[in-house]
Amino acid sequence: MIQLINLSTPCSIHPSVKFAFHRRLTIGKYVKIMNDCIINAEGGITIGEGTGIAQNTVILSSHHKYKGIDILPFTWEEELKPVVIGKGCWIGHAVTICPGVTIGDGAVVSMGAVVTKNVAPGHVVGGNPARIISDRNTHMNIAEIVNKGNFIFKEMLENNKIRATRNKVADYNIIK
Repeated sequence: MIQLINLSTPCSIHPSVKFAFHRRLTIGKYVKIMNDCIINAEGGITIGEGTGIAQNTVILSSHHKYKGIDILPFTWEEELKPVVIGKGCWIGHAVTICPGVTIGDGAVVSMGAVVTKNVAPGHVVGGNPARIISDRNTHMNIAEIVNKGNFIFKEMLENNKIRATRNKVADYNIIK
């Protein structure tokens, strides 16, 4: 098998995930990407270790320039803007992450959010455009947890741990 993504293992990627410009994508260990996500890495995307991305999420790292003077609806040029998602992040259902955004370690992006600006480590954001809802740093030490590598997907992928509400380890499409 030819590896087309800079992929650390183990990780779990649902087979329905759609990748574009995959050679510009880096995925860390213990990452879980659920079904029907679209990841367009034209401008470069890095997904940090221990991060979970819920279904129907869209991550874009480029967009059309639209301020041309002689052609519509946009110019021939693309603007490439890398996206960085830190370690231990939780990206909720149907989130859109726009080009050029950095999401800090341990951040949470709540479902349906449209992230147009950087998210600080440990912040919880939601809405369209995404705004700060809370700061996890007030009740936990995000940096210490990240440094220790305490990630739920690490426990799932390496030790077959499951949440109490589940009765068996699901087929996580584990890549080792």
